[in-house]
Amino acid sequence: MEKFGGTKYNSMWDGSTWLMLGLVAACCLVPCFIDHSLWLVTLCLAMLAFVLLTFQGIYYRIDGDKLIVYSFFIPTAYPIDKIKEIKPTKSVLSAPATSLSHRLAITFTDRQILKSSIPLIISPVRQEEFIQHLLSINPEIRNNVRNK
Repeated sequence: MEKFGGTKYNSMWDGSTWLMLGLVAACCLVPCFIDHSLWLVTLCLAMLAFVLLTFQGIYYRIDGDKLIVYSFFIPTAYPIDKIKEIKPTKSVLSAPATSLSHRLAITFTDRQILKSSIPLIISPVRQEEFIQHLLSINPEIRNNVRNK
């Protein structure tokens, strides 16, 4: 049962996501062709399943005045009224985002929310709708994302 309700936004899967999954699959399959042992095949399939589950477990939800970020199905809630700015980023920092090319950096007015000055980096599908939803809750957010 979900702890939070609201509107769900999956994390975007694009070419970079599929490339990462392809690399993991290739790294798992190559040893299986070299050594046909059952334990190695099982281990490689388990690793691939883990990566797929990890990617499936990344999504976002806007519920009331909270932005809930799920990372491996574990929710972390952030106050939307403390969001200062949203801007596109190509940062490759580790983040709850499956895309490397369609990312948003969210900065907060209070550094204690993330316990650092590094922004929260996410990659929601329907980015324009996602941003408009946040702006409808907090119109003070600086939106530096240009509409396409």
